[in-house]
Amino acid sequence: MRNLKRALSLALAAIMLIGMMVVSASATGLDDFSDKDKVVNKDAVSMLTTLGVINGKEDGSYFDPTGNVTRAEMAKMIATVLNQGADVDGLYVGMNTGLTDVKGHWAESYINYCYSLGIIAGRGNGKFDPAATVTGNEAAKMLLVAAGYDPAIEGLTGTDWEINTNALASKLGIFRNFKGSVAEPLSRDNAALLIYNALDVEMIESYTNNGYAMAYSDARTILSSMYGVYKVEGVVVGNKWAELDKTDSDSALKDGKTVLDNVVLYSSTTSNTTKDEGVAQSGKIAFNVDTPVDFLGKTVTMYIEKTTILSDSKVLGVSTKDDVNVINATAATQSTVKDYLKGTGVAVTKGTEFYVNYGYCKTEEDAHNLINDYSYAANNSDKFNLNGVDVEIIDNNNDGDAEYVLFTRETLSEVRTYSEKNETISFYAPGYDKNNELANKTVTETEDFEDVVFNDEVTTDDLILYVQYGGRTYISAPEVVTGKMT
Repeated sequence: MRNLKRALSLALAAIMLIGMMVVSASATGLDDFSDKDKVVNKDAVSMLTTLGVINGKEDGSYFDPTGNVTRAEMAKMIATVLNQGADVDGLYVGMNTGLTDVKGHWAESYINYCYSLGIIAGRGNGKFDPAATVTGNEAAKMLLVAAGYDPAIEGLTGTDWEINTNALASKLGIFRNFKGSVAEPLSRDNAALLIYNALDVEMIESYTNNGYAMAYSDARTILSSMYGVYKVEGVVVGNKWAELDKTDSDSALKDGKTVLDNVVLYSSTTSNTTKDEGVAQSGKIAFNVDTPVDFLGKTVTMYIEKTTILSDSKVLGVSTKDDVNVINATAATQSTVKDYLKGTGVAVTKGTEFYVNYGYCKTEEDAHNLINDYSYAANNSDKFNLNGVDVEIIDNNNDGDAEYVLFTRETLSEVRTYSEKNETISFYAPGYDKNNELANKTVTETEDFEDVVFNDEVTTDDLILYVQYGGRTYISAPEVVTGKMT
């Protein structure tokens, strides 16, 4: 009976936390919000929106990221969630709860309902303080209870509850990336962050006789146990933009696909768990999700609703794992990658793969020859930025060895024709001879609009910068500098 009561308390606490963020309108992702640019904690909001934990306002905006949550509003949302969306207004008016400041309040029924179940507590002296906001510490206490921590044993009640709450929540990572004051009112944006972090905390199953908290043997979290969500980590080696599989520049996957290598599946969801429970998966795995081109070569964390076949799992969110990705990027002129990496702690090895515009090169020398393949380049040059080349060197597991060196070379050209009628663009491109060596001539290349990504508006006779990979041409307008030469 005690275990059943405890399980019910955990469920109610979790619902309380989730209910804190529920509002009227629905959304399926961060991009659905009209004010998404005002959201600071984008990963948290995106993940919780996908899970249906938070939603937007009737006007399509994210529910006022800088606005604060009041205790009365929270009570209403909790009561509504616990009753599967049914409104309990009026059903619990007049209950003898001992709270003297809720009688006649618009949220009286919701407050009494939650108070009677022990979900929320008063502020002391018979006061609930319904108009007060929720602080970071108060939200953290709720989240700790949701994870199974006993407030009495952990000292989350009494005069020192804030100190003890802060210490325990900080230790478990609930305040990770939180920039505000834990004693100040919590914005909706930061509330999403704290919930996001808390979903990633190991749940407590029981306490020992001496008051030591014991986690579940499978290191489950709220996210995995209540939502059935698992965590996957791996390196992105292919998506709809390009591939890193010793393939050429034209290679890419179809829309809605991302391939991971070095995949590890975690039955728990989290970086906060205290045991390494990941299971390495064999081979590359294609997941049904789009990722940006700049994820290529990097280690990512993916949250999934797992199915029997891992690749068929529903992907709820993807983000780069910034604590293991060591990225060195430059547009500065250097003779070799080795020269640039001096002093960075990262080195090229025999296993480093080189790509130019996502086309594989067997050696760094081959990559340099390709990026300096210009008729008017400096003679015998081996520098990698004489011709507008950017380089990104990726160590995706923080071991000091670079897995990938990605060169991107843009070519300066001129639009020959831009046809709205035919939906095509033609521009000049370097010509090559029968030996695939650069010839001192130009050719005209024509692309359909559907195969072009226009970063800027262009038209006939405009100068452009273009780069091609993954079956697409990316066109932008070059920066033009005018002045008097002296």
